[in-house]
Amino acid sequence: MRVWQKRDYGVFFGMIATAVICFFTHFYVGMFLLYVAAALYVGAVVLVFNGIRKRDAIKKRYHREAKRMDLERTFVIPYNESDDEIWFELHLMEPDKKQKNTPVRILRQYIRDMQRLHDFARTYPKKRVVFVGTTHQTLTVAAMNAAKRLGLAYEVAPIIHDKSAPMTKREWRGVLRKMYGGDQKIRAPAKGEWRTLIVRVENP
Repeated sequence: MRVWQKRDYGVFFGMIATAVICFFTHFYVGMFLLYVAAALYVGAVVLVFNGIRKRDAIKKRYHREAKRMDLERTFVIPYNESDDEIWFELHLMEPDKKQKNTPVRILRQYIRDMQRLHDFARTYPKKRVVFVGTTHQTLTVAAMNAAKRLGLAYEVAPIIHDKSAPMTKREWRGVLRKMYGGDQKIRAPAKGEWRTLIVRVENP
């Protein structure tokens, strides 16, 4: 969804820039450019707010499903399914409002979710349930340790699957504000510190 969001804002700024150009050139070319500028401006605003509304609806749907599964800090999105196998993309769930958390609490919630996801996979009506998550090194190591403890097969992919997962410093600061209320000063992971972990649960 971050790719979708970036694309929307890229188109938005392009449309606004074009609208500004049309507005200033209509004095020399003709009034029709003023109508073009107005249409571009309205279209840009509608595009952004419609995208926000749709993304919020999607996130709320998956967050409700996560709560039903008793997950505290993660949610999953099914994206590849066959007769014997299903793949879920694992995402970290950001709070809807700023909360007073600590890194230790977030990590504990994440680790507890690993057990709950394992229990969910064991009861899923497929022979194999695969979880794929792209995150930074700290959570990758925590997930690997949980997989070891549960006796699950796992691997670190040679390349990251979710190209939108690595964050800029600005995006990282935004996540910290949501997670911790702005009290934590945690270094933004470098681009090379992000990994994709694949964990497989085999059912009898």
